[in-house]
Amino acid sequence: MRKIIWIVLLFMSFCSFGQENLTGLWLGKITQEEGGFAPDYTFEIYITQKGNKIKGRSYVYVDEIYASFDISGELNNEIYLELKDSEILENKVNDGMEWCLKQYQLVFKMKNGIPNLEGFWQGKTSFSTCIPGKVFLKKQVPRA
Repeated sequence: MRKIIWIVLLFMSFCSFGQENLTGLWLGKITQEEGGFAPDYTFEIYITQKGNKIKGRSYVYVDEIYASFDISGELNNEIYLELKDSEILENKVNDGMEWCLKQYQLVFKMKNGIPNLEGFWQGKTSFSTCIPGKVFLKKQVPRA
């Protein structure tokens, strides 16, 4: 009986290996290809994961402009995250500008023991398609 319990516990530990919960704060940058307002923007997302469903809020800023968005999405195969901006909550832009509502395709990776999300984004404004770019995020470790 004791041997069966150890086998079950060992099996459970192998099954949970790699099942990273994405809940938390992720910091990094979002880039935009040539022709965009800026090549790099500071990017933060706060994620809550329940099963494979993701909800949260993102913040993008560069210089004096910024925006915050409600985001939602889904985690597939424990490594592929599809997110989208659902609504602009707050923003500041220069005259003639409008923030993109973006869709993201991100892959979960471990780099030097730190969880990372990396991938691509594309988006639209009310009047055009946005110049796309890449996303680079690292999960932040909560501090006491």
